[in-house]
This record gives sequence, C-alpha cells and structure tokens, in this order.
Amino acid sequence: MPSIAKTIVSECLRAKPGEAVTVSTYPHTIDTANEIAAELYKAGAEPLMLLDTDEFFYAQFKHLSEDQLKVASPHCLGLTEYATANIYLGGPKDPSGMRRIPASKWNAYNEGEVAHYEKSLQKKTRSLYVPLGTITRERAKTYGFNYNTWRKTFEDGLKVKHADLQTSGQRLGALLALPQGVRITAPNGTNLRFQLARREAQVNDGIIDDADIMAGANDATLPAGSVTIAPAEDSVSGTFVGDLPIPLQGKLVEGLSFTFENGRVTEISGKKSANLVTEQYAAGTGDKDRLGSLSIGLNRKLKPGFLSSQFAAGVVTLGIGDNRGLGGTNKSSWGFYDLVANATLKVGDKTIVEGGKLVI
Repeated sequence: MPSIAKTIVSECLRAKPGEAVTVSTYPHTIDTANEIAAELYKAGAEPLMLLDTDEFFYAQFKHLSEDQLKVASPHCLGLTEYATANIYLGGPKDPSGMRRIPASKWNAYNEGEVAHYEKSLQKKTRSLYVPLGTITRERAKTYGFNYNTWRKTFEDGLKVKHADLQTSGQRLGALLALPQGVRITAPNGTNLRFQLARREAQVNDGIIDDADIMAGANDATLPAGSVTIAPAEDSVSGTFVGDLPIPLQGKLVEGLSFTFENGRVTEISGKKSANLVTEQYAAGTGDKDRLGSLSIGLNRKLKPGFLSSQFAAGVVTLGIGDNRGLGGTNKSSWGFYDLVANATLKVGDKTIVEGGKLVI
C-alpha cells in the first residue's frame, strides 16, 4: 500500500509545530508509523511512538484481575494530560485470542477505559484512527473475510477526495440539523421512527480542522465518509435490524436487532453471537438504553461488509448509549451500534437513502 503518512499528518491531522502527538502501532505497521513520525518532525511536531504487540495486548487479560482491569491506566491518563493528538494504526494482528477472554474481563476492561474517555472529552484531544493494522490475513481468517477483497476496498476507500466528502457531508448535515421526523425501513423488518433535535451534525471527512474542533468533532477515521447526529434521545420507537456483520471479540455478530418503546431499548437480540453485545449491555451503566446517534455513510468507493462498513455510501448506522461526543445528553459507561446496508431513510418528506443507495 502506498504510504499515506504525509496525508495523515498534513491534511487529516493538520499537525502544528511544537505539539505532542502519539503514534500507536503494532510491529506489522511499524514502517508506516516510522513514516508518520518523520512527517510529524517535518511539521515541527514532537511525536511519541507507542509500540504494542499481540503478546502485550493479551497479557493484561491473563495476568490482571477484573478489579485491576477496571482501573484506568495511569499511562493513558498521563498521556492525555499533555498529548494534543493521537494517531492509532490498529491491532492486534491476530484477534482469534479474543474468543478466549471471559465476558466479565471484557466488561472490566471497558469500564477501565471510561476515565480515559472522559478526560479526552475534557481536553478535546484530536484522534485519528487509520486501521491499517487490522487488515491482516490472521484477522481475515478469524472473521471469514476474503483478505484480498478486504484490502482492495480499504485502499479504494482511501482514494476518495476529502473535499467531496466535506461538501456532501455539510449539505446532508444541514438537513439533519433541522428538528423533524426520521423514518428508517428495510426489507429485513427494520421499521423505526424518531425525531431530530436542533443539533449540529458532525462530518467525518477525514480532516480534523478548526471548525470540527469548535463543533466538538475531535475524532476522524480513514477511510472516511460519514455524517453523524445525536437525535432526540427519548423520541424513538420501533425496531432496527442489522444486515451487516459486526466483528467483535474475535467473532461475528450477525442480525443484531434493537427494539425501542417509549424512547428506550426494550430488547437486544440477534441471529449469531448477540450475547457478546447483551453481556456488555447488562454491565453498562447510565443512559445505555437511550438512542445515541444516527450516521449515514458517504464514501462511494468503499464497499460494506468489513470493518469500515459504516463509512460506505448509503449504509445507515444507529447507535445507543453515550453520545456526549456528539453534543447529546446520554451519559453512560457503554455504547454500541448497528448497521443496515439496504435501508430506506426519510427525513421529513425527503428521501436520503433508498434501498441502500444514497440519493442526495
């Protein structure tokens, strides 16, 4: 894959002289991490490279108790105090070991991340996720993906023009910012209604600029391509049934379904491995049962079905749980999402997505 280090540093992150930037990598992405660090030096920034390994990742679950996993890492908290931006290249290389980690330890691990998340919101730390490290033959085997097809769609998704994403995202975001009704339907039984609040949408065009930071949109992902809004949290009713697989903890969650009544989740079910989600949900606290987000994919070069499905054009993603990063009111230790690739979505009397095709 051609190096994208310069694009990451100069165009997407817009690194500034003197700022502290962490670069998190695994051994199989070390060459890209080195190139990113060099570009950061050229920009006058001060990079800190953080090297993880598969052995290091799994060791915490083996040697730490649940109570220890619940405690936020002092390293993460300390880095958040002074680092102004983070770049993550993704990992581990082989996710199959995740299948052997008990649900209770996953829940404890997630709880331990809450304090770090809270501080990142407070400090407005910029974060760019470029999951090159997740595209491995080991991960493809674990999830049953065709490695070559996956890698190609990822590379194609990177070729989209960020300016085009910005333009289409802003146009759609202006519509989602109006207080009107939304209806989502699909042939698989999805039939959901909710209201939009008067809130600003966040556009993930792959660039974190000053306007994004002012709007609270401090995160971006490559490949990019989505517009996301926090709807009126208590307005939702109906059912949302996913038709795309969700890789989670070394397994694929399939047919995940959220049912809402009177603004709250009343049931979470699925065709396969839904227990991974319901176990996390049971351990979560706060507004975990409230509608959190609506996201619409914009990237016409990206194909759904892998780890970046939510950014593919026409894919509708629904989130529940914490949404403070979007300017919402849900405060929770947990959040999750579901995706439909064949939905029809209407905002007021305007059709935005029809049969999985973005029509605006």
